[in-house]
Order: sequence, then structure tokens, then C-alpha cells
Amino acid sequence: MKTLFRRDLRKFRFVIGLACLFFIVNGCYLFKQGHYILSYGVAAVPIQKLAQSPDTPDSLKRFLALVLQIRQYAADSIGLKQNNNYTTFVRIPKSYLVDVVSAAGKADFTLYQWCYPFFGCFPYKGFFERRDAKQESARLAAAGYDVFIGRVDAFSTLGFFSDPVYSFMENFSVYEIAGLIIHEQTHATLFIKNQIQFNEELATFVGDQGALGFIRAQYGDSSRQYRDAQKYVADEETCRRLIHALYLTLKNVYDSNTPSDNKIAQKQRTITAFKDSLARNYDAIFQTPSFKGLSKAPINNAYLGIENTYTLDLQLFYDYYKKENRDLRAMLKSLKKLAGKKGPLPANMRAAISVP
Repeated sequence: MKTLFRRDLRKFRFVIGLACLFFIVNGCYLFKQGHYILSYGVAAVPIQKLAQSPDTPDSLKRFLALVLQIRQYAADSIGLKQNNNYTTFVRIPKSYLVDVVSAAGKADFTLYQWCYPFFGCFPYKGFFERRDAKQESARLAAAGYDVFIGRVDAFSTLGFFSDPVYSFMENFSVYEIAGLIIHEQTHATLFIKNQIQFNEELATFVGDQGALGFIRAQYGDSSRQYRDAQKYVADEETCRRLIHALYLTLKNVYDSNTPSDNKIAQKQRTITAFKDSLARNYDAIFQTPSFKGLSKAPINNAYLGIENTYTLDLQLFYDYYKKENRDLRAMLKSLKKLAGKKGPLPANMRAAISVP
């Protein structure tokens, strides 16, 4: 499904896999998800072996060669951790990997949290079987939450397992597969406990910029691949601005003294008007068809809340990137040092930016 609803959800590359390491909490859930992680890992075949096999189709060989080039670029040019992630390939009978549930209040953007030992709390919970995601979603909806189920193409196990390349990724564009790998490898390189907003915005920023950098280095800035990526990035920025504007409009409603029932009714009217306007004016707003699905997406507080986990303060990362002379490697090195200081990283980043 080549729409925003599919592409936008690819940005939700959650780190829920790490939870499957800890069977002491919610054991049945963790055992089941861990089973899938381990079974996919066992079935995965080394890319180098596939590259040398005469039975491997040429199209797959080209795709896997591209994956290795992206991995090398991520390590050499960005300074991301060089581990065994994305060095194996596995076929699975799905067009995506995980269904992820998120939830928020019906008249606020407070996200429901699932907590795990050692790694802290997360505003999402992933399931390899959709029926399990629907069951969790129904439980939360019955408790009075707005609920969203997103389809996710990847997550990071933060180095505890080797993350494979999945067969459905063959259909990704160069920008999509580069962004995915660099995003997840950013998590493997720098991940701060209980600072999910920082972790996801950093990975989103590095994934976006890194993917563009890879395409420029690999194909040139006058290539079709680079021009297509630039159009997509421009549309993605437009989408983020629209979503953020909708978020702020609703936040003003929720922060008012209006009765809760009136807030919920206003929310529905505002979201309906947003989607209707987008459907009518899509071609005047966007350059590509990649985001057409937004007008049909099940937008609610959970959707908007989790989206803003990835994009609410990306400008901070742009500013810090400029401070480091637009050098992703230098930016990550600097952020690792800041991570050792007291206080939340975003505040420390702002302080560092303000220093001449």
C-alpha cells in the first residue's frame, strides 16, 4: 500500500523487540514475541552466502548488495555501530513485520505506557500476530482510551540479537531502505533509557539525513534517485507540518476549560474537517502520491501522540546538526558526550547550541 498510511507508519520503527529479552514480566506475551524473533533469526541466511549462490535471483542479489553498501556507509560516513544487523536475510509470509498498539486519553495526548525491566517505559506494545494486537486494543478501548494499531516494518533489539533483512523490504525504494537501516542503527549506537522522545527524534533525523547522504554519495545529486528522494522528503516535511498543526489545534481545545464531552465532540469535528480538506486539496499540497492515505487514516489522539514522539521537536536536531557543521558523525559523537551529563538531553542540547 504505497500511501502515507503505509509509508508514514514505516517511521514507527519501534524498539519493542528489546522487551522480548525479559520473560519475567508478562511472561506469555514476552515468550510469544520472543519466539518469533528467535525463529526468524534461526531461519535467516547470511547475505554473503546468498550472494554467492547461483539459485539467488539477480534482483535479490542487487538488493542485498545495496543493503551492504548502506551498512558500510552508515559505519564509515556517519559513525554508526558496525554490528551484525542487516547481514542476514529471511523470507516471511507478511508484507510488514509487527502490529504495534498505542493509546492515549480521549481528551488529551497523554500516552499509555508499557514498562519493562532495565529499559524503562514505552508508549507502544508490539505483536507479531494481529489478533493479539486487536485484543490489546480492545482492552484499552474498553478502558476509555483512543487506540491506534500501526503496521511496522522494523524494530531494533539494541544489539541483543542480529536484526535481519526481511523479504518484504525488497519492494522499498532506495531512500526507504537506507532510512530504515540508518534509523535502526542509530538506536543501536545511542539509546538513552526513559528518553523515548529523544531516542526516536534522533533516529528519525539521522535516518532522514543519512538516507539522503547515502543516495547523494552513491548516485550523485543530479540522479533520478536523488531527485525522487528530495521530492519525497519535501512531502514528508509537509505532512509533518500538517500533523503538527492539527496536534496544536487539538491541544488548545484540550487545554481549555471546556467540558470533556465538548472537547471530544470538537476533536471529531476538527479531525473530520482536516481529512476532508486534505482529500480535496491533496494535489495542490503534495508533489507525490506517497501520502494520499492520510485522508483515510484512523487519526485520533493515539495516532497524533505517537507521531509526535518521532517528530515533535525535530527542529532541535536540525539546529544541533548545523552547530556541528552538518556533520552527522560529529553530531553523534557530541551527543554521546552530552548523554553523560546530568539532565535531559534536549535541555543540554539547547544549552550547547546557545554557546557561541
